[in-house]
Amino acid sequence: MRFQQLKRFVREIETPLEVELEIPHLAYIEAKKPNPQILLFKNPRRNGKPIPIPVVMNLYANREVVEEIFRRPIGEWEREIEKLVQLKPPANWEEGVTLLQRLFRLKNLHPKRVSTGEAQQIIFRGEAVDLFQLPILKSWELDRGPFITAGQVYTQSLDGRVKNLGLYRLQVYSKNRLGLHWQIHKDGHHLFWEYKWAKRAMPVSIAIGGDPLYLWAASAPFPPGIYELGVVGWLRGKRVAVVKSVSNPIEIPADADIVIEGWCNPEEWEIEGMFGDHTGYYTLPERFPVLNVTAITMKKEPLYYSIVVGKPPVEDKWIGYPTERLFRPLLQFTTPGLIDYHLPEAGCFHNLLLGKIAPRYPGHSLQIAHALWGVGQMSFLKNGIFTDEG
Repeated sequence: MRFQQLKRFVREIETPLEVELEIPHLAYIEAKKPNPQILLFKNPRRNGKPIPIPVVMNLYANREVVEEIFRRPIGEWEREIEKLVQLKPPANWEEGVTLLQRLFRLKNLHPKRVSTGEAQQIIFRGEAVDLFQLPILKSWELDRGPFITAGQVYTQSLDGRVKNLGLYRLQVYSKNRLGLHWQIHKDGHHLFWEYKWAKRAMPVSIAIGGDPLYLWAASAPFPPGIYELGVVGWLRGKRVAVVKSVSNPIEIPADADIVIEGWCNPEEWEIEGMFGDHTGYYTLPERFPVLNVTAITMKKEPLYYSIVVGKPPVEDKWIGYPTERLFRPLLQFTTPGLIDYHLPEAGCFHNLLLGKIAPRYPGHSLQIAHALWGVGQMSFLKNGIFTDEG
């Protein structure tokens, strides 16, 4: 899918606006409206100087936009995953054909390598690399600097067999240095330690834009070993086309708008933050690894996607909605007795869990609660409230 296919949900803003505070503030206000729209800021500026790359904000604006991006109601995908998880031998010919069709779709889990892509129509290397040519935003007054908030961070294991896509904020230190904010429980951080133990530089590429589904996949808490681009391929019904980065071995989507490539020296760390976070408070400064940027590539007419992070309601609401629903069948498979659950936006999705359960024996309720408490981002739960079937 291309951004242009969402045109009917987009409000274009021609007024020249600053990337520091002005653009993110308008996006923050828009996200709190009853029926928010996608915003396309066509004339971003930094200190009055025009930046010729439009900014897309509030991409996951509302339920209708989400279902347009997924091309089907989320409930239908939820049931499709449920059927895969509860796979049974077919009872008749018709069920057999349906099962084969369902299994045939799994071929799209493996991305397709191509030699060239739109993402590399323009290439900057060496001294030409300048992160400040991009309209990277500063959202809140006490933020330590500009942050990339919708960057798809691509990494791979030391042997190249395990590939990962994550969504981590990235602080701009200078024209060619970024802070890699991957927390200790993140897959990207786990891969980082492979390189640190081996005393090897780690390749990292950050894609921005392309198919809007990449952004959701980057945010979703898939188990280690499940490549997020493979899930995109399954949802789209066709393999994702990927191309090798120009300055490292990482593969990125061929249709990405902008790609930032580089290498992370495991011994080089720098203070990252403060950063205005999801709860409405600032995350305090802390040391994180640094990415030294070796190349920036882009389409001829790229778009820069960004997310304003702040107190709910914001765009997180509609990025988190498909994650909650599509992971329900998987959680039920590993946690018998779970009927349904909800992660309210007001709890930033990982601070509060509401669960409906059907315990089968004494102590089962507590077992279910503990099982859910340790899954992915839910390890951060502050409160879990469980009810029975009534």
